[in-house]
Amino acid sequence: MSERILVVRREYIARYLTEDFGLITENVDEIERIIEERHEFRPRPEMEVDPTYKQVIPYVLVTRGDEVFVMRRLKKGGETRLHGQLSLGVGGHINPVDDTAGRGALMAGLRREVDEEVSIEHALSLTPLGVINNELEEVGTVHLGFLYRMEVVGEVAVRETEKLEGAFRPISSLREDFEHFEGWSQIALEVLK
Repeated sequence: MSERILVVRREYIARYLTEDFGLITENVDEIERIIEERHEFRPRPEMEVDPTYKQVIPYVLVTRGDEVFVMRRLKKGGETRLHGQLSLGVGGHINPVDDTAGRGALMAGLRREVDEEVSIEHALSLTPLGVINNELEEVGTVHLGFLYRMEVVGEVAVRETEKLEGAFRPISSLREDFEHFEGWSQIALEVLK
């Protein structure tokens, strides 16, 4: 049986998708409300190729002062279209288990995904930054990212070492690898600078 993931019909949120490639900062609460009220869980293989739906993904920038945790997606990762690319975001698909936590599927999924992907010594804060939309790449047409910044102290390490590798890098050094970052990370990088 294939993984079931949280999706929302594009038609429900289309009027708020004001950026073809960028960060949406207006009406974020309304987009989130619509998703919480009208989401469905559908088979992931079908949703990866169906642009009439958007897969909702929490995407968390883990920062420590003037550094950000940067990961490289390895070949055993689930999304083959992103293999080898650099990522600034920790996160992933929201599953039915996240919908029963009593605090909203998006936040429950965010916490679970962060805990699955990385070990964080101490998180200080979680700040919402907006919604990432990227209609210019195939993978982006079927995904919608909720961008957050998590400020931490201490060490952070990748848990899924077969899928990811990661380390902190100075934010000021990231421009040199801009073309190696996945599309969402390129958008997030604009927010960090």
